[in-house]
Amino acid sequence: MAYTPFQSVELFHLIFLEQLTRKLDRRLYALKGGCNLRFFLGSVRYSQDIDLDVKMVRAATLQKTVNNILEASAIGLSLRPHGIQIGNVSEAKQTETTQRWKIQLKIPTGSPFPTKIEFSRRGLEEPIDFEPVDSSILRMYQQRPLFASHYGPVTAFKQKIRALSLRTETQARDIWDLFHLIQAYGIKETDAAHVSKACANACTISFADFKDQVMVFLPPDMQRQYDREIWDTIQLRVIDYLETLQ
Repeated sequence: MAYTPFQSVELFHLIFLEQLTRKLDRRLYALKGGCNLRFFLGSVRYSQDIDLDVKMVRAATLQKTVNNILEASAIGLSLRPHGIQIGNVSEAKQTETTQRWKIQLKIPTGSPFPTKIEFSRRGLEEPIDFEPVDSSILRMYQQRPLFASHYGPVTAFKQKIRALSLRTETQARDIWDLFHLIQAYGIKETDAAHVSKACANACTISFADFKDQVMVFLPPDMQRQYDREIWDTIQLRVIDYLETLQ
C-alpha cells in the first residue's frame, strides 16, 4: 500500500512511540497535541509533529534515549517494509525546558518529508491515561496493539484553549481541534484565565489559514467537503461555545 506523506509520518510517529514505551516508564511522560487527538481521541486530522510532556528524566538521559531509538536497527527494520527511512536528524533544541529533534523522512512518494519530535520538560498535568491507540489506525499500518500514556479529552481541551490564547501566531488547527473536542465530548471544564483571549484570537483566523494549516492535513477524500461556509460554521461554533464558558 502506498501511503501519503502524512501517513508515512504518522507511521513513523507510531513506531517511535512504540519504541519509547519500551524505554521510558509510562508514569514519566504523556502524549499531547495533534497525535494525542488522532491516536486516542478520534480526530481525523494528521499531525506533522509528535509532542510529549515529560518529568523526572534528566535532559541528558532523555537525549541519549531518543538518539538511541532513532539510531537503533529496530526502528529502521519496522519502517523498511513501508519504504520509509530516517534521513537527516538534527538535535535542534536541547535545554532544560524543551528538547526537540528535527527529522527528514525518506518516503517512497516524493522528496524527504520533515517532522519533529518535541518533549516539554515543564511537568505533567494530571490525570494521565494509559490506553491502547485506536485500533483502526493501527490496522491501517498493520501495526500490533500499542498502549501509551496520554492526556484525556478534558486536559486536551484546556491545553488547546491555552494554545489558542498564548501562541505568538494563532493557528487554525487549534480551532479545528477544539471543534472536534466540543462535538465529541461536550467539555465544560476549562482554564478560565485564557478563555477570553482564546475567543478574541479565534476571530482572527481566516479560511485561507484553515486551508493552509488544516485542510491539507485531512484525508484526501475529506478535503473536498470543506469550503468557506463550513469553516465559518466551525469557527463560530467554537467562539460561541467558548463564550458560554467565560
